Amino acid sequence: MPHCILEASDNLLDQPDWVGLLRDINGVLVATGLFATADIKSRAIQHGRFVIGDGSADQAFVTLNVQILDGRADEVKAQLSEALLPVLARAFPQTFARMKCSLTVQITDIHRPSYRRLISY
Repeated sequence: MPHCILEASDNLLDQPDWVGLLRDINGVLVATGLFATADIKSRAIQHGRFVIGDGSADQAFVTLNVQILDGRADEVKAQLSEALLPVLARAFPQTFARMKCSLTVQITDIHRPSYRRLISY
């Protein structure tokens, strides 16, 4: 835990090193002291079929959903979002400056009683 799902429209002006960006996200999470490196699972998905608002071509999005086991205080979740948003801003400066772009971070709870996993070693 956590699961980090980075989604973006495929019309971004910036083309970051996606794996490097995911490593940066993981690094921020580890730096909080709340998570171990080996427990973070991150992936990025670009969407070619999307509509924002009226569908204008000058609109883009980047959203990061960080899923964590429930039980953390809202203040902790807010701190995580605040720490992660600048990572997205640094990765997409041209897109954010020249397009109508929404950068978002959301921390969501995974229902602990129903969460199951198997781990192989």
